[in-house]
Amino acid sequence: VTVVLPAGTSVTGEVFRQSTARYRIGPQQPEELFNEADPFLPLATTGDQLLLLAKDQITMVQYAAQAADTPVGGVAGASVDLVFADGTTCSGELQMETRASRSRLLDFLNEEHQRFLTLRTEDGVCLVNCRQIAQAAQRH
Repeated sequence: VTVVLPAGTSVTGEVFRQSTARYRIGPQQPEELFNEADPFLPLATTGDQLLLLAKDQITMVQYAAQAADTPVGGVAGASVDLVFADGTTCSGELQMETRASRSRLLDFLNEEHQRFLTLRTEDGVCLVNCRQIAQAAQRH
């Protein structure tokens, strides 16, 4: 994965995922790891260096899409452009699980309680930190 920190600084490495996910069958996915309550997570970089990263200080996490990273059927998708507090940008498709009476992007962002949202981009998957988003615009 590539972890993007404030001011666009990035670090590439491996995260340690569990072989079994907590709430479903199969291995733990990166979005499950980054959305766990623990405030820090380890990232193994080249040269056997281990960094402990504060999740709140991560702007986004990028990785290649896997076969299991397909969009969820029956869930509304929205094409969005995001600008983060440090000026970094990211665009892609956001899967929004919403109630019929509150189906706007604004409703979704205000009601979402996960730290990281999954955005599907042309390059793969991007986990975006909700706490770092300064602007969001939906493309029609």
